[in-house]
Amino acid sequence: MEKATPSKEEIEEILNSYKWIKVKKPVYEPGTDLASVQTNFERLDQHHIEETTFLIERVRELALKIKELS
Repeated sequence: MEKATPSKEEIEEILNSYKWIKVKKPVYEPGTDLASVQTNFERLDQHHIEETTFLIERVRELALKIKELS
């Protein structure tokens, strides 16, 4: 499914903020015991994987748009 070309407002948001990164933030467990620390680390690691995947996909979409305009 192809996404529409970003509007000027969307381009400004991409250039000037991080709000356009649409990845759910992890929910951390309270506590400092080893199990909580390990669980929180795993959630943070998963969050970074999802965020990186989102960013790579978005860069590819934008690169295709640039290619189409060339």
